Amino acid sequence: MALKQVYRAENELMANTVKDLLEASGIPALVHSFQIPAYDGIAQVMRPAWGEVLVEEENLAQAQEIVEGFLSGKPVEDAPGADQPDDDTR
Repeated sequence: MALKQVYRAENELMANTVKDLLEASGIPALVHSFQIPAYDGIAQVMRPAWGEVLVEEENLAQAQEIVEGFLSGKPVEDAPGADQPDDDTR
């Protein structure tokens, strides 16, 4: 099982958001942080990213499509609830 980077995250929130989106679409994902806790953020100075989201190589193309759609603001058709209309009656 070879893992490939599908997303390079600027912060932990985006890394976990992308991971959750992929897993909701049926693609197992892993968050890998570049941070070293004892150095309190100094690793981010050396490497301008918080971490990365990894997926299995066979899922890479589908995962890239989902991430690109998310980042562009397009709805993800495979995501739970994607086919339900918005409820504007609130």
